[in-house]
Amino acid sequence: MKSYAEDMVKIINQEKKRKELQKNDINRGYAEIFYNIIKFERKKLCHGEFSMMLPVFFDSMKEHTIALKYGAEDHPDFVYTNEEMDINITFSFLDCEQIGTDILKVQQEMEQDIKEMNTDITIEKAILNTKQNLSVIQFLFPLQIENDAILEVIFLFLINHNWVIGTFHCPFTQKRDWINIIKQMLLSIQIEN
Repeated sequence: MKSYAEDMVKIINQEKKRKELQKNDINRGYAEIFYNIIKFERKKLCHGEFSMMLPVFFDSMKEHTIALKYGAEDHPDFVYTNEEMDINITFSFLDCEQIGTDILKVQQEMEQDIKEMNTDITIEKAILNTKQNLSVIQFLFPLQIENDAILEVIFLFLINHNWVIGTFHCPFTQKRDWINIIKQMLLSIQIEN
């Protein structure tokens, strides 16, 4: 039999969780990330193909910096980053003919590719659905790059007969804060007509 005290503790914990989630609702225009209040705004991305909520401090990475950071070939089409360039989001476009349009099949193939490149990781995966009924495949896992651990998020969504494949990176020490924020960012994607 539950006691009154147990019920009160449960109610208090639920209220704390509700306030925490509300505090970090990027649709309100801000969130607390790694002990800082970060402002968010809706930005049109990739030549206006779509928009999403991003931190206001994210800017387009310069072409020469993209080439240095990602290599001259096979670099992302678009990179948006903070000033320190330790938190960024990337986008590239692939023709549907390259990988098909079946979202579950694409999810399985991408998961297999990720596991082949990183055999000792645990992948969290999901298919998110935006308000526009856009399905977004998401993979989340830790990644070791040289001496740094980062949170790697790979995501895909289909617009105008093209897959948009993207990544999000942040220091792994900030995973707790960014894991919910990146999900909200992906859920905020809107196709621009």
